[in-house]
Amino acid sequence: MSFIILLMLFYGMAGFTMPLLMSASYQQLASDTLRAGLAWQHYQHASDRDVERYVAGLIDEAWMPPAWATPCADRTHFLTIDSQTGLWQVCLRHPSPSTILPPIRLLGWEFPPLPDQIVGSAILHTREVAP
Repeated sequence: MSFIILLMLFYGMAGFTMPLLMSASYQQLASDTLRAGLAWQHYQHASDRDVERYVAGLIDEAWMPPAWATPCADRTHFLTIDSQTGLWQVCLRHPSPSTILPPIRLLGWEFPPLPDQIVGSAILHTREVAP
């Protein structure tokens, strides 16, 4: 009986800390790839499309499995560049955290409660916008 209680306690701690840790990791990855993409474009004089591919390659080579990082729901690429406003944005997500840590269903409760998705996003303005 004590083993079950300890197992549930450990699983609960992992279930509550895992989304926080993953969210911070996704946020850090988005920030790092945005800065790296901007620097790469500056030094390589690359097109916006080349930078999109470069950022996607950085995310694919990151510590997480490629299936864990997909572009945000309203996007087709990780990086979007609005050349008129100078707005760069990297957005990546894990669409189903329950595949990382499956919840235990017991008496109609799902334990631990996991978010629908984990998102990391970074935004940068590369120039001033005229009024």
